[in-house]
Amino acid sequence: MTVQGAAPAAMFPLDLARTAYSYVERPNPAIQALAAKHVLSRHGARILDIGCGCGANARAFKERSASARVTGIEPNERACELARAACDDVFQGTLQEWAARDGDAPAFDALVLSDVLEHVADPVAFVREIAAMEALEGALWIVSVPNYAVWYNRLLTVAGVQSYAWSGLWDRTHLRFYTRRTARKLLEYCGLSVVDTASTPSLVQSTAPLLRKVFDRDVAQGEHLALVESPAYKVYRQVVEPIESRVCDLWPELLAFQNVFAARLTA
Repeated sequence: MTVQGAAPAAMFPLDLARTAYSYVERPNPAIQALAAKHVLSRHGARILDIGCGCGANARAFKERSASARVTGIEPNERACELARAACDDVFQGTLQEWAARDGDAPAFDALVLSDVLEHVADPVAFVREIAAMEALEGALWIVSVPNYAVWYNRLLTVAGVQSYAWSGLWDRTHLRFYTRRTARKLLEYCGLSVVDTASTPSLVQSTAPLLRKVFDRDVAQGEHLALVESPAYKVYRQVVEPIESRVCDLWPELLAFQNVFAARLTA
């Protein structure tokens, strides 16, 4: 789940120049589950986290496996500052710039695209570019995308409501939108075979606009991981999220906020 800091009421979300990085992040539980199942049991597993943000997923990887080595790629300067506390190495810039610097990097066991593809104008070219990198040839892909067909977006669409926001499904920087089916089709079209799937629940996520207001002060002070450290979140993780996740698994096409895929390049 990502929650982004609120802006003055008069500020229009698509005015990108008016706000700095202000996401409040938490680890993606579906990504963590797939990583634990397929990657983190391997001692010294090497993970490339493309678009690592503040390093919330990297922190969780390390908690599950202290020997895991995580390299993060992130263009935002503030996010990189925080991610360096969790990742073994953080590159500030784009994937292309990282490849130019570390094109001969050792092989990775996994790569993570946590809510990245929806920000990319040409996702086919982007996925194929990653697939062509030698260091990622045998890696497991863990890919998460927001679910356009989530229940509350269907209701809003029927009601004729659509507006860009500071975060969530209609994040102001989202360029592409995916359902569970279309996301899988994209991966398969680009030469990937899906080997496992998971999803994140949407009931609490649907209250993100209210949660964002709760963390306004933390965001203003640069505390972008405040959600993870809050007592309420810890109770949610232990008590509410397991129940939500089981319900979500009954109908992920409707109830998932994010669809997450584990995939490998086909031979």
